Amino acid sequence: MPPLKKPRPKFLKHPGAQAKPDKPHHPGKPDLDKRKERKPEKKPRKPMEPHPLEHRHGRATRRDIYVLGVSMSRHDRAACLLKNGQMVGAIGEERLDRRKRSLGSYQSYPRGLVVPPLAAITYLLRLAGISWDRVDLCVCGRSMTLCREALLECVPLPANRVVEPALPGHHLAHAYSAYGTGPFANCAVLVIDEQGHHIDGAFEKCTWYEGATGPLTLVDCFFGGGDDLSLGMLYNAFAAVTSLTEADSPAAGKLMGLAALGRSHPEWPQLVSLDSVRGDTLVSLRRLDEFLASVGLPRRAPIHDAPLRQLEDLPFYVPVRWNTELAADLARKAQEELERAVLHIAAAFRRRSSADTLCYAGGVALNCTTNRRLLEAGWKDVYIHPAATDDGNAVGLALYGWIEVLGHGRQPVPVFNPFTGRRYGRRDVRDAASAFGLEELVVETLGSEEGAQRAARGEIVCWFEGESEWGPRALGGRSVIASPTRSGIKERINSTIKFREAFRPLAISGTRQGLAQLVACDTVPASLAPYMLSAGQVIDERLAPVRHVDGTVRYQIVNPQLQPAWYELIQSFGRRTGIFAIVNTSFNTLGEPLVETPMDAVRQFLLSGADALIAQGLCLARADIPPAAMTRALRHAWKLTPIDPLAVARSLEDAGYADAAIRLLEDLDYTAEAAMAAGLGAICRYHGLQLRAAVRRGALDRARQHADVILRWSGLPPEAMDAAMFMSEDPDQRYRLAGRVISGLATPGGALRLFGDALRATPSG
Repeated sequence: MPPLKKPRPKFLKHPGAQAKPDKPHHPGKPDLDKRKERKPEKKPRKPMEPHPLEHRHGRATRRDIYVLGVSMSRHDRAACLLKNGQMVGAIGEERLDRRKRSLGSYQSYPRGLVVPPLAAITYLLRLAGISWDRVDLCVCGRSMTLCREALLECVPLPANRVVEPALPGHHLAHAYSAYGTGPFANCAVLVIDEQGHHIDGAFEKCTWYEGATGPLTLVDCFFGGGDDLSLGMLYNAFAAVTSLTEADSPAAGKLMGLAALGRSHPEWPQLVSLDSVRGDTLVSLRRLDEFLASVGLPRRAPIHDAPLRQLEDLPFYVPVRWNTELAADLARKAQEELERAVLHIAAAFRRRSSADTLCYAGGVALNCTTNRRLLEAGWKDVYIHPAATDDGNAVGLALYGWIEVLGHGRQPVPVFNPFTGRRYGRRDVRDAASAFGLEELVVETLGSEEGAQRAARGEIVCWFEGESEWGPRALGGRSVIASPTRSGIKERINSTIKFREAFRPLAISGTRQGLAQLVACDTVPASLAPYMLSAGQVIDERLAPVRHVDGTVRYQIVNPQLQPAWYELIQSFGRRTGIFAIVNTSFNTLGEPLVETPMDAVRQFLLSGADALIAQGLCLARADIPPAAMTRALRHAWKLTPIDPLAVARSLEDAGYADAAIRLLEDLDYTAEAAMAAGLGAICRYHGLQLRAAVRRGALDRARQHADVILRWSGLPPEAMDAAMFMSEDPDQRYRLAGRVISGLATPGGALRLFGDALRATPSG
């Protein structure tokens, strides 16, 4: 294929925007001529003192330097705090506000305001034992636009202590998250995500850097815009059209899991064009539109022929259900296109780079199936920052401040410690159990031995130990554990613990020696192993219950120095079973984020179907809770859970567990009266669930009763009523008649009243 010729964004200084080898990307010296939205300051900001002094007892002494990184993207807001260049902690806002991905925008607000992650910032200041006035430097950033002025409106910091990388700086923050926590002395840094900063109608889609001991050097940058989508956009588009969502956004992780169930179609056209000269990619929106139409994806009625002019037009297509063959085949297609494109980019970068090791960040870097193949591109080893999406930018921004703004050197981190939350004590666990009336049932135990024993006999255990993990993967701080050899374990965890789609695979954690006997790890980048960011081929048939359809399993090699209790749990399980690996999936249920506090842990344990909770050397077993106490505790747990039980039941049904959805409502005593009290939408959703359940059982009389209730309460939107009223007064008789008919249908129960006589008059059968 000849090299692609695309118009280059007019704001680039020169073709390729390649910086000189000794030119770092630095605020005030951007690689782009235009920095829209940045207001010029009246006076240049004075550089901050690298080593601030304070006076104590009449003499000047050096004091600690605190740098705060704040990621203010609309999704995955987060904060990170450094003390003298070392991490005090980092946490995503979702762990504290209990909303998956923690969307921080108010869509109706005219300026598109995104609220800073204030809970995460407060958490870190308390963890460090400092107040706002001790923060020497705050570095903020978000995707697409700038955010410094918005942050200053919300935090009590003077303007001269708040900085933001110049546009485009979103990929730079991603890059510093991997570069500043990576193990390599001299490395290349790759960033691929959905979209970074926007300038003049173009957006960051892929960027290359290099670095060693100081600031990063820009190697090349690639922009999308117009008809050219990013790889992240392409993958998310396929997730959307296959009905795979999470927190009202496309769920790329689910699509990765579904891809293994699909068939490859060599006859389908390639959607990603590869530039063999620069290493760029072109994903044409027009070509994607033509492809979706060619595979038979249905269009919505009024817009059968309208072309997609922007990605936001994707809802023109009616999504197919994830459990159809077409959905699985589309997932497979998306995965194949992504792997081909990422390996092309990685190989092109390897040819251009003087380094032989790669640090990698951006949302695309969480695709474990692709990551396992990165050595094919010629890299000696690859490290991916555990929080590769926009939450990780909080770490990157803080490190940018430390290295570029304050002028400190960068030191490689042999093994990055991903446990960046605070440690809770046994008293915290007992207090949480007491809030549910269960403190007397909590017993002290040897946590690792207890967990191993219970897992070996087939139980599912919620595990809470030490500090919480940074990033989306459970790594042994907040995990659900089970035996990987137990038949049906995936189905049980997906249906009774996680309440998610049946195809979703499980992962394992193991010792280095133990995993070498179970999984082919030698062809996978070694530096990915501690963070569960890759997958390996299963080589021991005993792991068949957790082996995915493609023969692989995601895995974590546990470091005993970082996680002694977690390591001992696996050792103890291995001594009992001969398998030195254990099922490890994230400790969260009902669509919530990973648990953070003991209160979260006890509440989510009660709402799940797990057999026991082991937290900080204490154990609460479900079998020990009397039925009456369990009923009271469950009701309190639901009261504290920011999720509607009806919404959970709907998600269970969507995930393929329709009968479990009905049982859940029955267990919670959620009745038609409860739905009535919740309003019109709840009435229709509740009776819709019951209608479909009655049809499955063949109870047609019950189904008719639920259908009757739905129709009595259903109507058209107010806008349809307005249109109908206008039409009913139109001089044209045809419009007038149509308006009157629609007016009868528009009000709640209108359809049933309008056609009720016909229904009663028509003979049955």
